[in-house]
Amino acid sequence: MPFRTKAFLAIAFSGLITLLVALSIFLFSLQNNIEEEIEVQALNIAALTAARIDARHSYTAPDPSKELKRIADQVTRITNSAFVVFMDMHGNRFTHPDSSLIGKRIVGGDETRALQGETYSSKALGPSGPSIRAFAPIYNFDEQQVGAVAVGFSQPEISLYMSKIYQIFYKVIPISILLVILLSLILSSHIKNLLFGMEPSEIATLLKERETMLQSVKEGIIAIDRNKRITVINQAAKNLFPTDTEFIGRHIEEVIPTSRLPETLKTGKVEYDDLQILNNSPILTNRIPLKIKNEVVGAIATFRPLTELNRLAEELTGVKKIVAALRARTHEFQNKLHVISGLIQLESYDEAIKYITSISNKEQSYIAFLTEHINNTTISALLIGKASEADEKQISFEIDDNSSLFYLPEDFDENVLVVILGNLIDNAFEAVEGLEPMHKKVKVSIQQDEKNILIQVKDLGIGIPAEIRDQIFQEGFSTKGVPGRGLGLMNVKKRVQTYEGTIELVSNQNGSIFTVHLPSKISCNLDD
Repeated sequence: MPFRTKAFLAIAFSGLITLLVALSIFLFSLQNNIEEEIEVQALNIAALTAARIDARHSYTAPDPSKELKRIADQVTRITNSAFVVFMDMHGNRFTHPDSSLIGKRIVGGDETRALQGETYSSKALGPSGPSIRAFAPIYNFDEQQVGAVAVGFSQPEISLYMSKIYQIFYKVIPISILLVILLSLILSSHIKNLLFGMEPSEIATLLKERETMLQSVKEGIIAIDRNKRITVINQAAKNLFPTDTEFIGRHIEEVIPTSRLPETLKTGKVEYDDLQILNNSPILTNRIPLKIKNEVVGAIATFRPLTELNRLAEELTGVKKIVAALRARTHEFQNKLHVISGLIQLESYDEAIKYITSISNKEQSYIAFLTEHINNTTISALLIGKASEADEKQISFEIDDNSSLFYLPEDFDENVLVVILGNLIDNAFEAVEGLEPMHKKVKVSIQQDEKNILIQVKDLGIGIPAEIRDQIFQEGFSTKGVPGRGLGLMNVKKRVQTYEGTIELVSNQNGSIFTVHLPSKISCNLDD
């Protein structure tokens, strides 16, 4: 049976039962209240009648019946009571609507207490049928009880009154039932809409699938509600925090002080691939607002440490830089091999030997310098490739004699250095490209101490205009104006910020100098 039908039947059945129970209680209470009011009314009438002067005076007459009948008829007419019966101390009637009963003892068995001086009400079966009646003692002017009076209201009259009320309810109940059914139908449809038209079994399956997916993905996932409190977190996200950390229900900024999820909640804007530091570890995060009917009701962040996937991305970027540089070196050596081949064909063997020796000495000198000063094969390979690329482009490429890179901590990704250094050198090559030979010079310096790595790339180009210096690190901005460019310096700045470093630019008409400081605490002795 569909959930909507079940919900409708459950709501309708509950509503009908509630309605019937409420009506039954109401009618029962109404009948009791009416009877209680009649009892109070009968007691008041009986007490007032017993206190009348003419009634008390009538009891002193030899035959009280005539005068008491007048009083009884008057009270009955005014109060609409069923009967008013005066009696003597033996319970014999002086008055009764049925004159044949006058002089006879009152029946019902509830008059004894009245003859003993008590005022009360009761229900009894008399000649007129069941009735509610009240008794009050009557005293003469010497305060001696001489009889009692009974005032009664017929219960059939009460039943007739209640039947009229029942008739009204008989008309109201069908309308009420229709309203309950209609409201049940509306409410069940609303519930179905809130559940996006899904059955409970489908929701259970979806929740199980969601939980499985949350725990199976390697990305960390955190969700918050509109009050900025954490509602969902998977194991991958928990792994980035101490094991005893509580998450669910806590304010996001208590757990992640630098979180931008509250900003996403406020603006409703999506943010992709944002670099952030979480517990001293760089992460790449996406932030997406959670909307229901175009209203932002929460936000979700997915993030992953810059380890596996991000490390691969860094490696891919760095490898591309090295491959490009080595491709230039291969092209350069092909040209040199062509020269050697030509000299041999011309039988200029001495010139060939001289040329080979010159190339060999230069390469050995360059490699020996890098081996001694740069203790990282990846960076050395990049610099060798860039030197070959510079030769091909007829650019003077110099590495500072004081350069030194001895050791990278285990948590420091060498590919970050490849991205930073490669992009800065490429930028310097572009800056001097097309200039006079005296200006086609690029100088690189890499220095390391116990706390920092300093990278400096200098070119003798025409400099960067002051009005665009603040824009060169923006995505897509390029002084060349070519689509698809303008990513190199942006990538450099992002990597530098990830490691909480700084990048500075000094530029004028004589060239530009980019200086990067990267914190890199090491425990080894740099003199070793």
